[in-house]
Amino acid sequence: MIKRRVILLGSLTLGGVSWAKPVLEEVASRHFLVTYDSEGLRVKGRLFLPAKTPAPGVLINHDGISGVTASTQERAKELADQGFVVFAPSYRGEDGSQGEIEIAQGEVADVIAGAQFLRSRAQVNPRPLGLVGMSHGALISLLASARNPELFGAVVFAYGVANIYTWYQFLKDSKQLGKDPLTLKTYGQGPEDVPENFRRRHGLAVVPQIQCPVLIIQGQKDSLTPPDQGQELAQALKQAGKSVELKVYPESGHGFLIYRNKIIKQVGSNSARYRESLAAWEATVGFLKKHLT
Repeated sequence: MIKRRVILLGSLTLGGVSWAKPVLEEVASRHFLVTYDSEGLRVKGRLFLPAKTPAPGVLINHDGISGVTASTQERAKELADQGFVVFAPSYRGEDGSQGEIEIAQGEVADVIAGAQFLRSRAQVNPRPLGLVGMSHGALISLLASARNPELFGAVVFAYGVANIYTWYQFLKDSKQLGKDPLTLKTYGQGPEDVPENFRRRHGLAVVPQIQCPVLIIQGQKDSLTPPDQGQELAQALKQAGKSVELKVYPESGHGFLIYRNKIIKQVGSNSARYRESLAAWEATVGFLKKHLT
C-alpha cells in the first residue's frame, strides 16, 4: 500500500487570471486526488499519470451528477496506461467539491479550470488537450470546447444531448422526465417557462465556435439519449465545415463506453454489447492519439 503524501503547489497565473493553490494527494501509484480552484470554489478531481512524461493531456468528463465513479476511474487509468496524462474532474457539488450541481453550466467552468490546471503540469506536453465526455459530461465537453477553443485539440462526445429542446420533449413523451427539485429548477415546465435555461444548454448553438475534430459515439438502443441526438450534431458540424466522425453501435444502450463491468453482469463478455464497448473505447483512444500526438 502506498504511503499517502500531500503536495502543495504554488498559486497559478494563467491567461492573466490568478488561481488558488491546487493540492495533490497521492492515493495510489500515479494516481492523485486533486483540489483546485474554479470560480472561487474548491473543486475535486483525480489525476492519472502515464509511465512516461511529458505526454498529451486529456480530461475525462463523467456522466450523471454523482461524481467520478469507479468505472470512470478504471477507464481513466486505462487511458493513462495508453500514454496520456488524464484528469477526471468532480464537478461542483460532487465528491466533496464546493458549490451546487447546476447541470452543464458551472460544470463547464469546472472543466475549463481543470484544463488550466492540467496545462500547468510539467508532465503535460504543450499541445492542445483532449476532452472525453459521456452523457452529461459530453454536453459539458462540447460547451467547454466552444468557450475556450484554444485549449482543446479533440472532443469525444459520447451519447450526449446536443439538442436540448427535442431531448426534453423526448423525455416528456417517453415519461422519463423527472419531477425532482433539480430537474424542476433546471427545466421548469419546459422551454417556454424558462427559455434562458434551455438556450444556455443547447449544444447545437455552439457548433460555429467548435474548432477541433469531434468524435461522436452513440448506441443505437439508447433509451435515454436517442440516436438522433448524435446524428443531428454530426449533421450540424458537417454543414459548418467542421471535422466530425459519427460511430453508431447497433446493440448498445446508454453508458456503454464506460460501464464495462455492468455489461458483463447483464449479458456476459461474449455478447455483442461487450464487444461494442471495447470497440468504442478503442475508437476513442485511436482518435485521441491521432489528434493529440
